[in-house]
Amino acid sequence: MARARRLSAPVVSICGALCLLSTGCSSERIPVNEKPVVPVSGVVHVNGAPVAGVDIQFHPDVPDESHKIFPKATTDAEGKFQAWSYRVNDGLAAGNYTLTFVDRSGPSEPFQRKDSKPDLFKGRYANPKRSEIKLTVPEESEPIDMGTIELTRP
Repeated sequence: MARARRLSAPVVSICGALCLLSTGCSSERIPVNEKPVVPVSGVVHVNGAPVAGVDIQFHPDVPDESHKIFPKATTDAEGKFQAWSYRVNDGLAAGNYTLTFVDRSGPSEPFQRKDSKPDLFKGRYANPKRSEIKLTVPEESEPIDMGTIELTRP
């Protein structure tokens, strides 16, 4: 009479983890409720010159509670940016947005995280209720170029 062998718990755990890893990494993740987006780009100048590292947030005028995304962008060395919602540089969903800006481009201490650096705008452009920089993204629009946005440091 043959005797059944029991698999040990560690062997079962390892096999289960390998199955999850092999299926979880094989395809691109699709965000829940993903909406179509329109590419949005522009340039930020600070005191007349491009600045790298300015963080931009796009605040929807009417937040969609079923759609928790936080569209953003960061300027490059030429002050250029491309908005993204789901994937880097993909764009923004249709709607009206208020833009905010935080400039943490100043010098860093060793091992200092970017978000712990001071805002060189001193909060001047960080509040969406006070920002005058707006954007409307129509549905099924051509790519939008916002042109140059001029900001000043205090």
